[in-house]
Amino acid sequence: MRCLGEIAARSSSDREREQSQQRQRGDALHRQPPADARGGQPTRVRAVELMGHAKSVDRGSIRARRRVWLVLALTVFILVALLLRLHVAWERNRESPNELALHLVGDETNYDRLARELLQGSFFHWPGRVPVYPMFIAATYYALGESSPAKLLYVQACVSVMAVPLTYLLARRVLGRIPALAAAGVVAFDDLLVGHAWHMYAEILYTPLLLAALVLLLWAVQTSRPGHFAWSGASMALVTLCRPTTALIPLLLPLMLPRGWSLQQKTKASVVYGLAMMIVIAPWTYHNWRTYHRFLPLSVSVAALWQGSPEFYHLVQRNRGHLDIWANELNPERNGGHDPFTIDGDRHFTRRALQSIRADPLVYVVYSLQKGAYFWFGNPAAEWGFLAFTWWYDGPTLRETYPYSWPRLLNMGLARQLPLFALAALVYVGTRRRSQPLLPFIVVCAYFMLVHMLTWAEMRYSGPLHPLLAIFVMAAGPEIFGGRVRSQPSTGTTEGASS
Repeated sequence: MRCLGEIAARSSSDREREQSQQRQRGDALHRQPPADARGGQPTRVRAVELMGHAKSVDRGSIRARRRVWLVLALTVFILVALLLRLHVAWERNRESPNELALHLVGDETNYDRLARELLQGSFFHWPGRVPVYPMFIAATYYALGESSPAKLLYVQACVSVMAVPLTYLLARRVLGRIPALAAAGVVAFDDLLVGHAWHMYAEILYTPLLLAALVLLLWAVQTSRPGHFAWSGASMALVTLCRPTTALIPLLLPLMLPRGWSLQQKTKASVVYGLAMMIVIAPWTYHNWRTYHRFLPLSVSVAALWQGSPEFYHLVQRNRGHLDIWANELNPERNGGHDPFTIDGDRHFTRRALQSIRADPLVYVVYSLQKGAYFWFGNPAAEWGFLAFTWWYDGPTLRETYPYSWPRLLNMGLARQLPLFALAALVYVGTRRRSQPLLPFIVVCAYFMLVHMLTWAEMRYSGPLHPLLAIFVMAAGPEIFGGRVRSQPSTGTTEGASS
């Protein structure tokens, strides 16, 4: 019995010891974080990872929603731009249904004639124009199956809409999504760009070509690869073959490249860019040599320097209009046979212009400064003139000249004030030392203005630059509302803003 009692007492003490050890192990397990069944990782760390993953998923979904809204907004701007331009083309056709070819004016007659000659197998036996726009017209006529300027206007309206997404792509190189979208919206409603659909002028094709060439240029600067500069130069050559104004752009390319680039890098990029332009333009120059037996890189200037000379200035001061001067002084039937559309006639007027400038340099300087304003706001000898400054004071005259609704007249006035808004924006951004990203666009605008200050200036020639002016205006937005748009470095040349 005593043995049984000792055994019972020992087993009881053993049970108490085991229970005590189990309690100790339980306390230790309670103090230790529970382990994940898959890998032994503490669940608290796992929970933090899951929360981070959820936040990244939320950010991804937010970005996806923003992209959707961005695409929708840009699509709306493109459709609105298309409708506005198609309406302008319809208005032009409504004035002369089925007889538009009989009512072509100015440069329209030359472009239409060159296109018809191309369809008949005659390849540019007239040095008055470069080939891209007449070839575009001829290709449109061929695709339509008829030489119909009326239908061409609708095709041009569709092509010109490309300026809206190209403006967005160009602006995104230096601005955030929202300012870039706003710049595209300005281009969609810009009356000067919408008005291109009224005419058979090269500007309607020239504008999207110029924007595409600038997009490729900034892309080449961002990657800094010679091959990309070659493609960019080739695209600018195509622009030059649409209108010769950009022929000297390679000389200004070093000014548009980043300050941090070495002289060797800038020289290499400029040489590659310029050579690519020359290679693309060379076949056209060779055609001119074979046709006229003269060295003519692009086309004649059509007495552009004479129209910007003191001699022309004095004619305008006598209240002579542009069309009147063309009908007399520039008419070969009345000026001794000097046709400004021929090589000899153009050189004759160039010599007269140089003689006039040497004889009266002060007048040439004053006239050139005036042409700086004419380039942006209109030449009173040929266009709307300075009514852009006074349209709100002279309502009856404005309504008589342009019998449109007041919203449309307001849009016209605002579009013609866009250069002033852009100048104010550049001054504001410049005072905050944030104008460096916009330097390539500033150089392009200054170059165009200088070319036309030295020669002949019309507001029509500044239209292709309005997308750049819209970018200038929107660049001031992130500076004014700094908390909404923050700047970020770009991987190429510039600093941009990201919404």
